[in-house]
Amino acid sequence: MSPRAQFVLRMLAWLNEEVAPRGVSVNAETPLFSTRLLDSLRVLELIAFTEQATGQPIPDSHIRMDNFQTVGRIAAVFLPLDDHVVA
Repeated sequence: MSPRAQFVLRMLAWLNEEVAPRGVSVNAETPLFSTRLLDSLRVLELIAFTEQATGQPIPDSHIRMDNFQTVGRIAAVFLPLDDHVVA
């Protein structure tokens, strides 16, 4: 399994176990903001989770709402297909 696929599975497990309300299932394309799944504190946790899971800090210039809309988008931005983190 690729690092990107592993990242997606780990993030989905975290979101479904720790963040999503009971009865809500998050998948890779679930909108994280328009569904109000994340509040301002959870966004910070999401950024920290992403940094920990990728092993790289996220540059301030990449902390934009459009980069964190879905788990799939997060994986695409921070774990490109060549498996190198965007710096």
